Amino acid sequence: MRISKKALLLCGAFFIACNLANYSHAQCGDPASAQKVEVAYVYDGDTVKLSDGRKIRLIGINTPEEKKDTQPAEFLAREATIELKALLRGADVSLSLGIEKQDRYKRWLGHLYINGESVAEQLLSAGLAYQIGIPPNVQFADCFKRAEESAAFAGRGLWKISPWQNVTDLKDKESGFRLLIGKISAIKPIRSGWIVEVDDLLAIKVSHEVGQGLSERFEWQKAVGETVRIRGWVKPKSASAPSHYQPWFMNLSDKTDFEFSID
Repeated sequence: MRISKKALLLCGAFFIACNLANYSHAQCGDPASAQKVEVAYVYDGDTVKLSDGRKIRLIGINTPEEKKDTQPAEFLAREATIELKALLRGADVSLSLGIEKQDRYKRWLGHLYINGESVAEQLLSAGLAYQIGIPPNVQFADCFKRAEESAAFAGRGLWKISPWQNVTDLKDKESGFRLLIGKISAIKPIRSGWIVEVDDLLAIKVSHEVGQGLSERFEWQKAVGETVRIRGWVKPKSASAPSHYQPWFMNLSDKTDFEFSID
């Protein structure tokens, strides 16, 4: 059933309340399919190294970045790393790989479980990670979203202060993972899908597949002028890009990364 944008806004808070009511800990994932592993090193809140040498990037979440070179650590990055270490310490750890098993950096993509419970889910519900959907590894995205909503509703961790940033507040050359809020200024069809422009500053590429997923939820293609929340990796346009391109670009990975604002 297609839900209109108006109905979604009217019922948004109710939907969140229902999600939280139906959410119970340790329901995300499939620990029965996982194999026992040993973690040798924790890089940060979402990446570990196994004793067999494999580098594992947790599916479904993104945690704040640790200090790197001249870049300072992001808010609660150290806390996320410490929490992951604490969860893994002395626990029975198991791993199930994703449908897509490696990323472009040759890291293995998987779900870690401790004593049968999803590590990603626990980080989300503690407010130390953000949910992010990257197909095809999205089978537990809705469950992870509910875990994140439980943290946001309670104001835990990253949700003690609003992490949503206005698109109009993006700084020159700013890049990286962001939770952004802004008003749709244009929706333009292209051969591979659509370009959704937000505040005449951010161009979001929406593939046909992701657009179809959005259409199952609401009439997003008629949403010019509406306020939306999007999450993903933003980057400034390249120096060689045509002058009419928007200053920033984001590729929308999954339908769960786009929602109408209900504030």
